Amino acid sequence: MSFSRKIALFADLHSNLEAFEACYEHALENGVGEFVFLGDLVGYNADPVAVLNRIMDLVARGSAHAILGNHDEAIFTDHSTQMNANAWQAIQWTRAQLSNEHVEFLKSLPLVHQAEDVSYVHASAAKPEKWPYLDSGLAAWHCAEAAQTTYTFVGHVHEATVYYQSTVGKLMRFQPHAGEPVPMSRHRRWVSVAGSLGQPRDGIPQAAYAIFEPEEEQTTFFRISYDHYRAADKVIRAGLPQDLANRLLTGQ
Repeated sequence: MSFSRKIALFADLHSNLEAFEACYEHALENGVGEFVFLGDLVGYNADPVAVLNRIMDLVARGSAHAILGNHDEAIFTDHSTQMNANAWQAIQWTRAQLSNEHVEFLKSLPLVHQAEDVSYVHASAAKPEKWPYLDSGLAAWHCAEAAQTTYTFVGHVHEATVYYQSTVGKLMRFQPHAGEPVPMSRHRRWVSVAGSLGQPRDGIPQAAYAIFEPEEEQTTFFRISYDHYRAADKVIRAGLPQDLANRLLTGQ
């Protein structure tokens, strides 16, 4: 008996331990054997050490790959003029929590990881170091052209979205429904935003992640309930901005 390979896509975790643990458990229950972390592992929330320790362990065991996000880069690069006040305050707080080992791990992360006919990147394969937002069909087309792979998975935009190549070559937008597999035939290109695990912004507090099945040529996007009240309370207790806690409670 053969089993379909399943790859969990975790994006924009933002130091949210409760969301991570809920999604990780759900992924294992659904037969996931590989994980790809699509950047922004830290920032905003209150558990950067615990989240990074878990990711570093999975990477060390060979069952995961991790990509650099802009919040991760901000740990060792000055992003003060590129972030709003709340985001930058959270970065400064996070810096004080991390060890040298954590910082060196973040420094070691690539901007893009390619495996077989799949690209993984935080923002876009087109100028990934500039952190562009993949928020239109044109932006998705630039990403696909730069990647030159059938599948590209990204984060950065905190809402799950699929762009597919039409018969005339344009990248068309599609909004996936949670729990319903999206067929992704290899005869066209696909650019997919996994959604945010650690700070959803579509008005739904549930954590978001996706499972990609390359042999089945499909991706399923999930929304997972977790104790977002506890995660928000941790943000407040850490002395981080109230607005960051409110985002967890409202999902926007």
